[in-house]
Amino acid sequence: MNTKSLSEAARDIKPYRPAPPIREIVKGQDMCVLKLNSNENLFLSRKQVQEVLLEAAYETDPRIYPQDEEQQLRQQIAKLNKIESDQVMITTGGDQLIELLFSLLSPGDSVTAVSPTFSMYPRAAKQRGVKLVEAMLDPDFSLNPEKTLELAKGSALLVICNPNNPTGNQFPRESVIKLIEGFDGLVLLDEAYQEYSEYSLAELVSEYDNLVILRTFSKAYGLAGLRLGYCIACEALVSTLREKYMMPYPVSNLILRAGIKMIEQAPTVLEAVMEAKQERAWLTSELNKVPGVEAFSSDACFVLFKTEKPITGVYEALLSQGIIVSRQTVFGTEYLRVTVAPRKLGERFIEALREATR
Repeated sequence: MNTKSLSEAARDIKPYRPAPPIREIVKGQDMCVLKLNSNENLFLSRKQVQEVLLEAAYETDPRIYPQDEEQQLRQQIAKLNKIESDQVMITTGGDQLIELLFSLLSPGDSVTAVSPTFSMYPRAAKQRGVKLVEAMLDPDFSLNPEKTLELAKGSALLVICNPNNPTGNQFPRESVIKLIEGFDGLVLLDEAYQEYSEYSLAELVSEYDNLVILRTFSKAYGLAGLRLGYCIACEALVSTLREKYMMPYPVSNLILRAGIKMIEQAPTVLEAVMEAKQERAWLTSELNKVPGVEAFSSDACFVLFKTEKPITGVYEALLSQGIIVSRQTVFGTEYLRVTVAPRKLGERFIEALREATR
């Protein structure tokens, strides 16, 4: 391997391009930027989360490697999900689990993903040189288990985002279980937005040894900037992944302790989630009142919508008003996706969208 061969191998991998940094949007203007493109939790106050981080920093000795913080966090996660701590593995955000599972695949293997899906899954497939099979949702965003299983035959891994990103809908429980039961390989069930949805399948990891559930602290728990996640699976699979394939100390003791403290704040987090659900209903309703806009129901902390006017123009018009949303491609058509925010911020967004779609 050399620089040239590495560059050639990466030719088809698209760089991840987040929205422009806030300072680039402002460019000296007297403007308050409203960041609604990454599904972060704006219902928890910045001060509250910072206080948790300060407490964690005060209790942490950064000179030494993590001690028992990981075990403490695993125990708390297990209690929260009504499972055993040996069924939990801590990761650096959900992305580390994706990277780990895809690293276990060999060139020539295939992965089936219920699509459209989270952009990191196609990216990971290209990075590893594996074939990605897209099991497309029906036009109404519904899941067809029989069609998906037929397409997934021979794949080593089946990926299901539930609730789905970017469409936002959660699939019927029985349909997802049918996929788990009918697929021969590992099933990665991405539950990044579980707290905002109707159900979780965490309790089934003891029943199905091919089920791996991805979770994150980046959404409901408000720690997107700290990169903390975890997976839930049967004890044998977790033990193999953690002890044989993970590098030691993947998460710092400071971040582990912050996670512990955020779980201790679970009642406050759940209050914020309930408020977000209420605002999600309001936002969806208000979007559908805007002429030329169609919004879709969501079980996550974001809402997908389309506009009659070209998406590029609407996106840039919002950006000019200091509002960042996300552009998404669904079935070859461009949509916009907006993070659910507290009412005053939501009202500002709706007002700006009305202006942008005139």
